[in-house]
Amino acid sequence: MPPPLTPTIRYVAVASITGVVAALAGGGVDLGGATGGAFLGAAVLLTGMPHGAVDHLVAQRLFDLRGPRGAALFYGAYVTAAALYGLVWLASPKVALGGFVLMAAYHFGQADLAYLAPRSRAARAGLYLSRGVFVAVGPLAAHPQAVAPLVEAISGFAPLEAAPVLAEAPLLGLTGLAAQHALALGVRAGAEENSNTRWMRREVFSVALLTVLFGAAPPLVGFSVYFGLWHALGHIFVLLRFFRAAGADAGGDPFPNTAAAFYRRAAAYTALPLVGLATFMGLTAPPGRMLPPMPEALAALFVLISVLTLPHMLLVERLYHHERSPHERPP
Repeated sequence: MPPPLTPTIRYVAVASITGVVAALAGGGVDLGGATGGAFLGAAVLLTGMPHGAVDHLVAQRLFDLRGPRGAALFYGAYVTAAALYGLVWLASPKVALGGFVLMAAYHFGQADLAYLAPRSRAARAGLYLSRGVFVAVGPLAAHPQAVAPLVEAISGFAPLEAAPVLAEAPLLGLTGLAAQHALALGVRAGAEENSNTRWMRREVFSVALLTVLFGAAPPLVGFSVYFGLWHALGHIFVLLRFFRAAGADAGGDPFPNTAAAFYRRAAAYTALPLVGLATFMGLTAPPGRMLPPMPEALAALFVLISVLTLPHMLLVERLYHHERSPHERPP
């Protein structure tokens, strides 16, 4: 088995790609339209869906689930949680959207900063939400005119009508989000029990780099780069380390401990929701078109991701609780 890339090498690679995309966008290269869709498609297909497609294996290891009964317990709980959030969307899209933003913010922040987790549960939640709100809302704050139609298509909520100031000073909103997170990191550094705060330099650089990316690149591109490389890819490496430590399941079958094995085991549950989404889009497309218009198509993808996020996030919370010791810095 080849040695895994070190966290530092992975970080440099991801930061470099992020910098290149930000430089291209800032230099006037058109990354909108179909290019933005290509970025999103790559993020979802290559790392986004796969990083949650082995949740059944994570649950099997965490909860010692065995045989048909264990599988029934997992799939029953997972599908029930997803279905319940789907009902929230049907009952109140605005509430569902707000809840999803909070869930995604906590989940993103946890994946990025679990290695810095304070002992206090409240302090952990505050740090995670600070980071997550920055990365989840940053692309919207920087490009409100582009994102507002998607938000309205998803939930019926018109953000620019509710807060016209968003359109008047978009970069001010993005800067404010970055500043609040820099403050949260400073508070975390101040609580350090020793003087070793070398992590602070990297986190400050990360926030600055992502701020430039979100400000320069179209929102679909900026979010796709963060979601695909910083979040999902980082989580895949955490899972590989987790599976290597787990060894084999109760039946003696090894957990996926290489990238190739991981993607083989993730293939089925990567494809299944995408096939379902494609079928739904095909059935709801206007006559003569293969897909609905872009806002509606993105809205459908967004809702799919949101209903899968709730059970995935709950499982990941348990995973980090199980880890106990600080994990490798993702990405």
